[in-house]
Amino acid sequence: MDELVAEGLRIDAGARTLVEDASFHVGAGEIVALVGSSGSGKTVTARALLGMIPFAPGRVAGRVAVTVGGVTTTPRTDADFRPLRGGALGLLWQDARAALDPLRTVGAQVLAAARLAGITPPAAELLARAGFPDPTRVARLYPHELSGGMAQRAAIAVALARDSRFLVADEPTTGLDPSVQREILAQLSALAAAGRGLLFITHDLRLLPGFATRVVVMDRGRTVEEATSIADLTGAGRLLVEATRKVAGGVL
Repeated sequence: MDELVAEGLRIDAGARTLVEDASFHVGAGEIVALVGSSGSGKTVTARALLGMIPFAPGRVAGRVAVTVGGVTTTPRTDADFRPLRGGALGLLWQDARAALDPLRTVGAQVLAAARLAGITPPAAELLARAGFPDPTRVARLYPHELSGGMAQRAAIAVALARDSRFLVADEPTTGLDPSVQREILAQLSALAAAGRGLLFITHDLRLLPGFATRVVVMDRGRTVEEATSIADLTGAGRLLVEATRKVAGGVL
């Protein structure tokens, strides 16, 4: 089975340990939510998972493994990670507009990603699959002409063009209107239904019911518990649920 695995990740910054013994896995077709309070180590773990922090003594230790089509890759160096990043592993960051090339149209960026993956579908087709009702018009736009929600959909289209098997999404709905959030979540759910695996990093547990397949809780740099829903969380996870309820006025 296709799978993305993090096993015993440890991340140090000088004398400070940011992450210690983080372990989880994402299977094809799953949406795994990585949750925790601010500073719990979620984003830095995602960066290590993508090889954006070098695996080196005193910096990053542990194991990352990516299995696609029965072939398992265990990257250690930037040269190992480079073909995976933007290939088998796609990225959806919080500020999608900043991740897009400001000098090229959305259509040009989608086509460039598709060519790297060895496929040549029309840009408008990929943009339509990413949820744009008017893909031909959007293909002609530049990133600065996109709203936040449009930029996230454009980033999803780039991931589709690269045929990424797994997507790491770090707070991709933060700052978006609730209606746009729902649209982005629906599109990500459709990607999972089509067989892609999604690691969804968030601090907002209100997004998870009916969306996430599993929930993994990080606390002070460790993955401390896992459940199939937020209702089943205990310990640190339950404290996070209660804190979210207070902020949301009891809605969760």
